[in-house]
Amino acid sequence: MSTQTAPHASERVNKVKYSILVRTGHPVMDKILYEIAVMEFGSLLDVNEDEKRIDQNGRLEITFASSSQSAFISSSSTVGSVNATATGWYNGNGYWGGTGYASGSSTTIASGTALTWQNSSMLMTLKDRNGDRLWTADYNYKGGWEMSGFAVNTADETARLCVRRLKMRMASDLSKTKK
Repeated sequence: MSTQTAPHASERVNKVKYSILVRTGHPVMDKILYEIAVMEFGSLLDVNEDEKRIDQNGRLEITFASSSQSAFISSSSTVGSVNATATGWYNGNGYWGGTGYASGSSTTIASGTALTWQNSSMLMTLKDRNGDRLWTADYNYKGGWEMSGFAVNTADETARLCVRRLKMRMASDLSKTKK
């Protein structure tokens, strides 16, 4: 996991509301990740859920991709597909700043088995209302390399784990910039 925090970010974070925007490549996963992020980051950020006010608020942009791998075979079943890409960000009500997914195009959300783990990537950027980056994170989760990989073997479980870990890291990083 790597993060970058802007100078004086902690003072700037508490001055505005934040809209949570997600993009996963899968419409069902967009909704799952959005709800997970609102629940987790709602205790850390003042979350805006009014889609009419997205332009007037800061944004927490979350991009997530995950693929399944088993001990015997690598699976191509992923969350995220070139054929199912949305051009907008899911905001809890629909897609902001673009369009949703084309009808009929989707991918599967891989289901896990005892010998399956997820390899996932989550990018998260917290921006103020002017679009200036306050905090950025890049997290590559390799389920086959971690003990948690035995219990976390679906994309939604991995997204939940990544969001929780990144929330803790954001809280830690922002507390370090306080003076």
